[in-house]
Amino acid sequence: LTSDPTGAGPAAAFATASNTLYKTVVEPAAKMVGENRLLIVADGGLNYVPFESFVTATGPTDYPSLAYLVKTNEVVYAPSASVVAVIRQTAKPVAGKNMLLIADPVFNGSDPRAKGAGAASAQASADTRGLSLSSAVTDVAAPSGTTAPATGLQLARLNGTRVEAQQIAQLTRASGGQADVWLDLEANEAKVTASDIKKYRVVHIATHGLLNAERPQFTGIVLSLVGNKSGDGFMRTDEVFNLNLGSPLVMLSACETGLGKEKRGEGVIGLTRAFMYAGAPTVGVSLWSVADKSTADLMTDFYKRLLATPNASPTASMRAAQIAMISGKKYAAPFYWAPFVLVGEWK
Repeated sequence: LTSDPTGAGPAAAFATASNTLYKTVVEPAAKMVGENRLLIVADGGLNYVPFESFVTATGPTDYPSLAYLVKTNEVVYAPSASVVAVIRQTAKPVAGKNMLLIADPVFNGSDPRAKGAGAASAQASADTRGLSLSSAVTDVAAPSGTTAPATGLQLARLNGTRVEAQQIAQLTRASGGQADVWLDLEANEAKVTASDIKKYRVVHIATHGLLNAERPQFTGIVLSLVGNKSGDGFMRTDEVFNLNLGSPLVMLSACETGLGKEKRGEGVIGLTRAFMYAGAPTVGVSLWSVADKSTADLMTDFYKRLLATPNASPTASMRAAQIAMISGKKYAAPFYWAPFVLVGEWK
């Protein structure tokens, strides 16, 4: 599920395993569920599994033809049952279509952009976003008020995030909304914390995400690591808690941003909980390292659908974009479309 698949063998093996899990977890309640929306409050290891990818029936074993649960049901997640009620009591509606897009930060001093070169300057680019189980403490967490060394992390530039942000901005403006795009050195921690971002309907952050399994408070997202007068460029979970958000949707188009330390009864603690605490009723996160190109395609289609009508919901828009990606065949394997899940409010 979390590996880039090739050939028919992986599809058949995945279908068997996924169907077995479906029969254990969902099928006992299938008659009551029907084709209604599913609100998932998972426990234990199920926090790391996208229910949308469950295969509900046996049949053809090529990826586009599998009977994924997403084809029949809209799925949304919550850290706990009580969180949804609290969200609805405290959430404040934001009118309009204003969007903030943060993408393509500068990760090291060797990047020509760190010296003022243009955005098109050549630099090696990564195909996937993020590092699996990285030690964010030793590599990024510089003392407060200092700048993290540019050589501390060997993070490749994510050119796809720039294209992603520009395409989404174009869609936003075409629909009558306003899009503010922070790229390069402007995609920095200080600007995020100092700016008034309550006015945006959507905050979209496309960059590397780091997971620290041993010290979850140091899980976070990587913004520009050079040229910072304050902060180190790495926005940790504990720093996100202190943000003042009013955006109905925060989308983290990064690596493994949904993971964190498991706490029974309250789901998984991580950036998801932090952004919700900071004021975002709905948070989109990824469950594993995501492919850069397919993610850009998925996100662009997601926003195209979300902006198409005033009352379009994030969950319905994401489901439609995922189904379209499956039908497109090129990225039909769950590795490409399933890692992104929406947590919190679904309206």
